[in-house]
Amino acid sequence: MKEEVTLKIEGMSSPCCAEEIKGDLLKIEGVKKASTYFADKIIKVEIDTEKATKEQLIAAVKEAGYEAVVTEGKEKIKFERQLKDLAEKYSISFQVLQDHWNFVKEASATVFADCCKWCHAHRITEMADAEAFCKSAIAEGMGEPETADQLFKIKKKVQALTDKEIKEMEAEHYGTLAEKYALKGNPCPIRREFNKTIYTAKELASLPEIARNLALGCGNPVSFADLKPEEVEVDLGCGAGIDVILAADKIREKGKIIGVDIAPQMIEWAKKAVAQANLGNRNIEFSVDDLEKLKLSDSIADTVISNCVIVLCPNKDLVYGNAFRILKPGGRLAISDVVLTEPIDPKINERFKSTWRGILGGAIPEKDYLEIVKNAGFKDIEVVKRHIFTPEEVFMMSQCPGPEFVSATDPEDLKVLEGKAASVKFIAVKPQP
Repeated sequence: MKEEVTLKIEGMSSPCCAEEIKGDLLKIEGVKKASTYFADKIIKVEIDTEKATKEQLIAAVKEAGYEAVVTEGKEKIKFERQLKDLAEKYSISFQVLQDHWNFVKEASATVFADCCKWCHAHRITEMADAEAFCKSAIAEGMGEPETADQLFKIKKKVQALTDKEIKEMEAEHYGTLAEKYALKGNPCPIRREFNKTIYTAKELASLPEIARNLALGCGNPVSFADLKPEEVEVDLGCGAGIDVILAADKIREKGKIIGVDIAPQMIEWAKKAVAQANLGNRNIEFSVDDLEKLKLSDSIADTVISNCVIVLCPNKDLVYGNAFRILKPGGRLAISDVVLTEPIDPKINERFKSTWRGILGGAIPEKDYLEIVKNAGFKDIEVVKRHIFTPEEVFMMSQCPGPEFVSATDPEDLKVLEGKAASVKFIAVKPQP
């Protein structure tokens, strides 16, 4: 038996998103047809109810990194009064008019979606500009030049974000992510699988749900930081506290951990995660702070760790200057971060930086990155491990913390980054005077 199911999709922000979800749905046995309407954030799916279920559709959408709900009941007919008047005036069946109206609407939506995808492929990545281009062309084709003129409003080229704007954007994006997904779990399936490669199954099993749900690292600095009981450890960009909790197992009751993050919501969830982990009796502090203007006192830490956060900072030299300052002489760095294995096309690099796109907006060549660490005063810099990102991981990093916050990147730009983006894990020492 055939049935049409309408799915409302959360996070479907572009035609490319819609086509990705559509492709995954069509892989399900029993799915006969799928039609996307990205402007309305819906996908209509025709299924054979003996072979496919609504639950399977929702699961497939979730696996693709989005959320879906089945809309209940029949959608309200748009322009019902006008269609009835037209049917009466020309003695045409109302149903015939309605069916053809829907046919034309769907055909127009297909043309519009195809046009937007063409724009995206040709690097017209600002959605407002793509829509202005496509809608105006459709209006002009209908013989409505005045309407086309009104629709064709192109924004000037986006200027590079200021340092202040970058920090405010990061705080907003990661804070909103924390509020929305602390209890639901990360919506990106690539991220969920990637986390399993960073942390061991035993470590993940020992962590509270909040810490796992909001884990956004690219490594496991605690695993190579050589933390010792009774030490003081500072986590720069602690997020929801996953590495703080793992460090607590190493430092024990007499040690101290300070977690710092720019997003207040992350700090609040980190406190809850620590409570869930039954670490309320440990000496763990959290503070909201800008890593470039760190308020912590000089020479207080034995170890400074960070996990895929300093890459987000526009002035990495200031961050490492602060890390050097707060470390005791002989103190250690244990850092996991994202770098480029080699310089990339300057034009592509500029596109990433102009909107500070995901993690990759702040990524710089590894050689330059480690030079910053050296110039801050650190010695004995040693790369512990390096992981070249797969194409799927590059895509994930380009949209971090998620597609709701970062628009889709030109696939051609992402191809350029294949084999040239990596996570690097390294240690370094603040020398004794």
